[in-house]
Amino acid sequence: MFEKCLVFIFLCLVRLNAATLLPSLGAKDFQLDFLREVTDFAEQRAEKSLNDYLTQLEHNPRNGNYTKDLEAARSSQNLQTKMTLVKQLLDAEHHLDTDLEHTSVLRSLIFLNRLKSTLRAARDASTQEIRQLRLHRLCQQFQRPVPLSRSRYINQQTIGAALEQLNLTKRSDDNSTDMDLSQFGLQLYDKVKVSGAEIINNYLQILRGLIQDIMDADHTDLAHSTSRLRNILTHLDTMLTTQDFFEKRQKVYAYLKRHLDTDYEQLQESSNPDHHLTEQLMAKLQAKGLDLFVIFLFSNFEFLELVHMHWAQMLPQLPNLLYDGTSRQLYDVQQLYENFILDTESEAKYQAYSDSLRRLHERTMEEGERSHHIFELLTNAAQNVGSVTFNMIKAKCQDLI
Repeated sequence: MFEKCLVFIFLCLVRLNAATLLPSLGAKDFQLDFLREVTDFAEQRAEKSLNDYLTQLEHNPRNGNYTKDLEAARSSQNLQTKMTLVKQLLDAEHHLDTDLEHTSVLRSLIFLNRLKSTLRAARDASTQEIRQLRLHRLCQQFQRPVPLSRSRYINQQTIGAALEQLNLTKRSDDNSTDMDLSQFGLQLYDKVKVSGAEIINNYLQILRGLIQDIMDADHTDLAHSTSRLRNILTHLDTMLTTQDFFEKRQKVYAYLKRHLDTDYEQLQESSNPDHHLTEQLMAKLQAKGLDLFVIFLFSNFEFLELVHMHWAQMLPQLPNLLYDGTSRQLYDVQQLYENFILDTESEAKYQAYSDSLRRLHERTMEEGERSHHIFELLTNAAQNVGSVTFNMIKAKCQDLI
């Protein structure tokens, strides 16, 4: 009943006060975006009410020794800090059982805690559901892999079609069929930037939810790390709000490399307190049934699949006999990817695909192409999806399907 009342109340409040439009009901992240709107609104209202009451407590002469604590609590962005101080000061007061204000404040604190837990549980459930649906869809592809496009063999029919399409009446210097690599890259980036950012955001939300849970649960073994955990949350929020896909990806990978190293032996040997914090975080992730490394591998493959789906659609609709040098290179990369997906245990096929991507990226860098960033994203993702990695992913899929 509590949850049903909350949903009804906040549906009404958000309808009256929402400043932004929610996405379509069919959007994958509709639930998460909706819950964020509700959570933001609830936190804003709760913060105002708590700050007002903290000000009221400050005006009470009996709390003269807590002036600095009250000021710090009001300026804090952490609602739990505000509620803890209110509860502490109320408990220190002598009150009668008939003191309705005292009772009402305590009931309000309980309500806010229950509300926070309910909203977080709803966000976690939605995030997990989206992740499971994505993983399930990806795992199904391994059972029945289908090439993205038909192979084009050079035979008499292909040559005949090529000659017919070439049209010998055209001038020999007509370059209308030439592929512009820079334009191809820019269009490809534009097609994948939104979905690519969603993949990264899902990963970040897993991390953020874990750290927030740890902070709210008041784990004694991590009490000394509260400031560092808050710092991680700040960095994660910054990355989540970064709009440009390439910039978001660069920030995330750089941050993971610096702060979330999952090499257990390195963590054991290191005296760096941040590394020991990471070890504890990873242990709590595993206790929740989350394997960040496996999720990271799935995310890289999902990004490759997304890019190559659009890649195949963007190749020139011509017999491959008519491809110019750039079109041929793009076509070869696509074919090598499809060959690898059909036989993911082949190290040779993976290496051929990976090498073709590397050469393409190097070319865009040498030629100073404006679109080199999409090829850098793809090359880096491919480095984390090899034949050994696919065996790990397939093993995980046995638990999901």
